[in-house]
Amino acid sequence: MNYNYLTKINIMDKFKQFQDAIEINKVSDSLYKIIPSEKFFVGNTPHGGYLMAIMHKALISSLPHSCAISSSIQYLDRTEPREIDIHVDVIRVSRGSSTGRVTIMQDNLVKCIYTGTCSDFEHMKGYNGLATPIPLIFKTIDKKDFKNLDYDNVKAGFTPAFVKQVECFVHPDHAWWDREISNEDAEARCSAYISLPGGIPDQYAISFFSDILPPVVSNKYGPLGWVPTLTLTTHIRQMPKTEVLVLDFLAKDINNGYFEQDCNIWDLEGNLVASSRQLTRILKSEEKISI
Repeated sequence: MNYNYLTKINIMDKFKQFQDAIEINKVSDSLYKIIPSEKFFVGNTPHGGYLMAIMHKALISSLPHSCAISSSIQYLDRTEPREIDIHVDVIRVSRGSSTGRVTIMQDNLVKCIYTGTCSDFEHMKGYNGLATPIPLIFKTIDKKDFKNLDYDNVKAGFTPAFVKQVECFVHPDHAWWDREISNEDAEARCSAYISLPGGIPDQYAISFFSDILPPVVSNKYGPLGWVPTLTLTTHIRQMPKTEVLVLDFLAKDINNGYFEQDCNIWDLEGNLVASSRQLTRILKSEEKISI
């Protein structure tokens, strides 16, 4: 048996594996169901960006426009690793856009609420200006010197399952698990190249990527335990043209254990594909940061 061949096939299937993992079953025009894929878990919990991609797909499946150009999700409670009900409420439909709300339910309890406004990129026309370029940090170090997003060297099995579903390489100064600079010299930042080999990322992959990297405060303080996302807002600006994308996540302020993490995503042609902001909380921050 040619194991190198099988490994290559598995890598090339990552895009398809993601699409299969967000496949929802339609029960009615306003109800869908899915059993979350364990490949996209953090421990025993579905990953937040993965859940966002699922809800994003449910919204697009119920509205007449093709892409959620602006969306926001509230993570209210832990989603259990079993079947979820996805309820879609259409709020408004007009010629150029439509808006809806998606709710994940388990045991009659609301786990997540997602709202989105959808439109069609192919019909958009207007003025272009104030371009946001790929940061210089990607031009000062060769891509081959970026570090694989895999921190099992810290502890065996430490890398979450969802991380293993992507090809991701992090700037060497932002790889807290394998870097030479000190915490004092480090930024609360994570910059990376990412792909789902086998296909150019679609809008659902972009939702997934908007919460894909380790919490950026870990690059400044080391692993801080559980750092859950409370809210995540994503704006998709255009569809990417390359399979590999560039990610830049940055936080500037921590207050009472809460911080905002900003993200920009480009394709390799320099097009700004999406931007996002999330509110995140560091649990037991005093205990962890003092180590």
